Amino acid sequence: MNIILLLILITYQIIMSVMDIHDMKKYKKIHIIENVKLHFYKESIIYLWIPILIICVFAFIGNFSFQELGLRKITLGSNIWMNVITLIVSLLILCILIYQVVLYFINDKYREELAIEIERRRASKDHYERVTTSLVIPGTIKEKQLYFFVSLSAGICEEVIWRGCLLYLLADIFPSLPMVVIGGIACTLFGLFHCYQGWYGILKTGLLAILFVLIYWVTDSLILGIILHFLFDFSSAFMVREEKI
Repeated sequence: MNIILLLILITYQIIMSVMDIHDMKKYKKIHIIENVKLHFYKESIIYLWIPILIICVFAFIGNFSFQELGLRKITLGSNIWMNVITLIVSLLILCILIYQVVLYFINDKYREELAIEIERRRASKDHYERVTTSLVIPGTIKEKQLYFFVSLSAGICEEVIWRGCLLYLLADIFPSLPMVVIGGIACTLFGLFHCYQGWYGILKTGLLAILFVLIYWVTDSLILGIILHFLFDFSSAFMVREEKI
């Protein structure tokens, strides 16, 4: 049963990666306005929750619970140094994200610099950077409100799928594999399924996956990873002023 679920999740992610590549080409030819972005956000939310529903079905008919997938209280492990290093890195990331949001609200110069950077990305020769900057980063109030739910869905769904469920399935199917190898496989897959972002995107998401896997192992819970993942994504809502349309 777990092998079937693993194959379904991997197949689903392959299909989504192909669709993402197609979208990058499609949106390159489209003038991206608010309605286009809102439609994209709604689709993203739906696609993020579909594999969670699949996991729910298998959890109902199978032999595992969401608690076993990491939705449990935080409990630090016995490796003090690993605990300290991982938690310090997590705290630094949290402080940086909060600092950027605070600057967005209080510093006009910072907002001007962000606006210049956003315009540079929108005019980039790299079509991925140009499309994602125009499509993903919310500008209007409506976009930012819906983007909150996109970020929340990504934080919950991707952590449950890629850290909780995938690690659980790989450990169950390949019990002889060391956890380090299993974590490496999960991080590699997470990076590869972001292939539509190019090699830089694969490397960036793969490295982020390593951090979230470490957070999961250190805290024995997905909770902290979900929070950081959500804040990391939602911080994009504080890159441009609300546009008046």
